[in-house]
Amino acid sequence: MKLPLFCFLLSAMWLCGCAQHRVVRKVENRTPYHLPLKSVGAMFTSLPPAVQNTIRAEAGASEILDIVKDTSSGRVVYKVYFRNYSLLPPLYVVPDGSVLNPDLTVAIAAPNDTAGLVRDITGKGVSLADLPLHVRKVLLDRAASTEISHLNMEIWGDSVIYLISLKEGTHHPKLFITADGTVLKETQE
Repeated sequence: MKLPLFCFLLSAMWLCGCAQHRVVRKVENRTPYHLPLKSVGAMFTSLPPAVQNTIRAEAGASEILDIVKDTSSGRVVYKVYFRNYSLLPPLYVVPDGSVLNPDLTVAIAAPNDTAGLVRDITGKGVSLADLPLHVRKVLLDRAASTEISHLNMEIWGDSVIYLISLKEGTHHPKLFITADGTVLKETQE
């Protein structure tokens, strides 16, 4: 009885001795580039024109550190952070160009300059002020004398698409426009 038990223990110790702990080495990517692929300039140009104008009017050529689009308050607020924080505290701007106080009350109201393009926008999330400049130009070309009944933004794959329903008599055409102003399709309903 002692010999089989001894052989069993000896073989178990031999098997345990053969087991090795594998060391997994992490492959290091040696490159001098570690910053994200976004720039302040790209963020600035993606802002609605009214917001860009407000930032230029309030801060001039001051260096912008970051721009954050915040929707936690139930509406879109752009928070602009400047390099010289002691001289220029964060600037809070809504899409129509109004400047807000830190408690999100209106400090300086934006001028009303929509020129009658949109008299009624229903739907949530996107307003005329949120539209990129190229999309606004397409709307001016195609719907200058028509009311917009619905305005929505959707993401299709990697593209942002603006779905715009117009009021034209008995027809309600829809425009599908990319952020660069390309009209994908126009349907009649």
